[in-house]
Amino acid sequence: MRTILFVFYKKGRERMSQQVETELKNLLTKEEYEMLIIDFNLEDTEPVQQTNVYYDSPDWKLRKLGMGLRIRLYDNYAEQTLKSPISEHKMLETTDRLTHEEGQNFVDSGELKRDGFIAKKLAEHSINVADLEQVGQLSTVRYEIPAESGTYFLDASYYQDQNDYELEYETDDLENGIREFEQFLIARNINRRETVQKIARALKYPNK
Repeated sequence: MRTILFVFYKKGRERMSQQVETELKNLLTKEEYEMLIIDFNLEDTEPVQQTNVYYDSPDWKLRKLGMGLRIRLYDNYAEQTLKSPISEHKMLETTDRLTHEEGQNFVDSGELKRDGFIAKKLAEHSINVADLEQVGQLSTVRYEIPAESGTYFLDASYYQDQNDYELEYETDDLENGIREFEQFLIARNINRRETVQKIARALKYPNK
């Protein structure tokens, strides 16, 4: 789950928000992914399709700070999101809401929104959003599954000619969330695997 710190509106329908994301994740094999499709009864469920395009400076200023910046395209809207580390399992998410047309235009031009909340946040680190460029992208097919103390996300992600599978668990209760997530994996004989953020995996397969 995400704990919303505040949300405010500007210029009519434009929306910006900041929230804390508490997230656990584990890479899956294709067989484990297909098993969970059945386990979660998702065979007849339509997944959400999304495209992430990642940005950084030529000298990797964001990566050096442990940050990640993306534009995410959904079917009918888009988001520009900056992730900043808080602790091992917590990230601060700063988001500028975009229309789908705005997001697509930014992706096509290789640019970013320059007058939003993220631009102000980056300026605190002496980073000019105009100096950032596209460094990678991926497409994800995502299923969302409500759980007792949080939400599971079952993802299949595609990077250039590579792909991987992942289970994420978002919760507001980190202590109980870790225990429940571990128990879930053990009950299904899924090995615990060290799993980095999607942006780190996407950067293994840079734009060609």
